[in-house]
Amino acid sequence: MILSLALPRMGELTRPGTVRRVIARAGDALRPGVPLLEVRVDLDGTSARDCPATIFYRLIATERAYLRTLSVAPGDVLEVAAPIGLATTSLAEAFDGPPVRPLRTTSVSIHVDPLST
Repeated sequence: MILSLALPRMGELTRPGTVRRVIARAGDALRPGVPLLEVRVDLDGTSARDCPATIFYRLIATERAYLRTLSVAPGDVLEVAAPIGLATTSLAEAFDGPPVRPLRTTSVSIHVDPLST
């Protein structure tokens, strides 16, 4: 079964997010708890500030699958629901058709040292 992967809504005030780090790679076997990528969301993008309100999220798989494509790179700016990849439930199956449903994922807020960004 082909599964779509899209950027989910992360929190109530979700705005476009910037990919901070890509953790998973095409071909990876996914299982519940496997991190896929990290996204930085600027909650106050309307004006420049010395210390903008920024939050970091990690997108995590919550089901078994095989990641077939992941079309994001660090620095990419993504809208909510932007398609970012495909997965399949079997490594041997083709992934050239339409997805049957989304890959089940969750997102968690993470702490990132501000000096490391």
